[in-house]
Amino acid sequence: MLDAVREMKINPAKNLFQFEDQGEIALKITCGFWITMNPGYAGRTELPENLKALFRSCAMVVPDIVLICENMLMSEGFDKARDLSKKFMCLYNLAKSLLSEQVHYDWGLRAVKSVLRQAGKLKRADVNISEEELLMRALRDFNWPKIKVEDRQIFMGLIRDLFPGIDAKQLVDEDLRVICGEVAKQKNLQPEKEFVLKCIQLADILEVRHSCFLIGVPGTAKSAVWKNLCDSLTQRHWYTVWDTVDPKAVTSDELYGCMNTKTKEWKDGVLSVIMRDMNKSQGKYKTTHKYKWVILDGDVDPEWIESLNTVMDDNKVLTLVSQERIPLTPEMRLLLEVSNLRNATPATVSRGGVLFINESDIGWRPYVDTWLSRFKVKGDEHATNTFTLALTHYLNEGFLNDMRNKETAAPVCEMQAITTLTTIVDFLYDDLHAQKETIEYLKRLKEDGAAQYEDAIKIIYEGFFCFALIWAFGGPFVDAKISFNGILRAMASRVKFPDGFLVYDYYFDAMKGTWALWSEKVKPFNPNFEGLFANLVVPTAETTRQKFLIDVHRKTRKGLLYVGFAGTGKTTIIKDYFAAVDKEITVCSSMNMSAYTDSKAL
Repeated sequence: MLDAVREMKINPAKNLFQFEDQGEIALKITCGFWITMNPGYAGRTELPENLKALFRSCAMVVPDIVLICENMLMSEGFDKARDLSKKFMCLYNLAKSLLSEQVHYDWGLRAVKSVLRQAGKLKRADVNISEEELLMRALRDFNWPKIKVEDRQIFMGLIRDLFPGIDAKQLVDEDLRVICGEVAKQKNLQPEKEFVLKCIQLADILEVRHSCFLIGVPGTAKSAVWKNLCDSLTQRHWYTVWDTVDPKAVTSDELYGCMNTKTKEWKDGVLSVIMRDMNKSQGKYKTTHKYKWVILDGDVDPEWIESLNTVMDDNKVLTLVSQERIPLTPEMRLLLEVSNLRNATPATVSRGGVLFINESDIGWRPYVDTWLSRFKVKGDEHATNTFTLALTHYLNEGFLNDMRNKETAAPVCEMQAITTLTTIVDFLYDDLHAQKETIEYLKRLKEDGAAQYEDAIKIIYEGFFCFALIWAFGGPFVDAKISFNGILRAMASRVKFPDGFLVYDYYFDAMKGTWALWSEKVKPFNPNFEGLFANLVVPTAETTRQKFLIDVHRKTRKGLLYVGFAGTGKTTIIKDYFAAVDKEITVCSSMNMSAYTDSKAL
């Protein structure tokens, strides 16, 4: 830029300047440059002062959104545009001041334009409905997916006050709703009303916005929602393909691509390859595909998401350092699956639609219903009935509220605890019906009489459930283990714990139908150990139960986060456990993780 200005001053008639290695480029008076920027966010840098001085600065003021809203409503065919625009902005101004402060709430111009486009679409679909009802429906249905549970009552109160006496029925694509339910059943999921509704809401957002944030804490069925919708659209013959990337698993250069500063050689990134293939219908992407989705499943970080600003706004173009521009075709969509937008800038939030899934929207009940159906398929009515009653008795609202208020060693969501519970129960159940000793014991019980067998098997199953409850909910606690011990002892009336120790010190012995101490399962110390002294581990009740839990998760192929202070024996226990496993079945590899560990090291 500075070279071009200098050339113009030296030789105005030439109108040419040397641009790096690209040769001479002509300067035309009709060609201009505009820089739009909003500095001050993380991931952005200021313009150099010598370059900033060559451009005329122009400060932008907050636009008159009411006037913009009125013009857009008129262009969409609304006759009462002036009055409706005032109601529109009155709702957004009140929502901004009365609703809770949430990062994903956006009441700015981009959000206004999206709702107005939706209102115009509704008006063209049915011209006989009153304009107040149309706008109310657009404002309610388009904003509802992003409203948190605690704000819903206030938001609906504002809607009713601004549009008194109007009760607009929610428009739902009935065909898509039926297909979503059928696809959920085919995938062994529960076609719950809220789950299907979230699928439909996501489809509605993707009709209006080409990029969407799918927000919710882990375990709220975010992935299940978009996968179910994808399969439902495909079953509707709107063939949909997707590719998923974790943007935090690679560096920014590996995500978008980078230029070698010495050789000027360009190396493509993960995202640039995917978007280019989608744009040109290469590889697995075909021209017959109705939708092509890019799923970014990972935490939002300004370091990588700021480069997607031109993709997420109306430009719909990915601009690479190699000067290549990859436009989004009408079939392409960008889905960002995140737990929160805590580190996102307002500029990023405003560029995409939002589907927020509250913990209570779908919850853990559908997961448990699917889990219980496993026992129904096996024809084990005793397991189905016992576990159903145990879920009702132990996992009541009072117990869960108490668990939420206790400090844990690492963040634990409710769904995570439920998943751990079912994992441990599944392991114990399968082990009970796989071991020769226990199979013969159950066979003898059946021979003694149906009533005696029924009582014994129900106690065994409830004992398994209580044992799983100890480690699923009580395992992560730091200072609340004693209080948890008291709570569980009071609840376990049928399988009472012996006095004298904490519940953590017991395991359930299926053969005896009672609790037994872990110390009874400790293997004797081998005084003739001939290995290195560093590899010598003296078995204790603590190491025995820790190894058992590691064994449960290894055999069920579930991940395990092993947390503890330095010097508590985490590495020793894990190495000692994997040293004893069958090397033909399980291979163990160890690596140190730090802030400098990159994708190449992994």
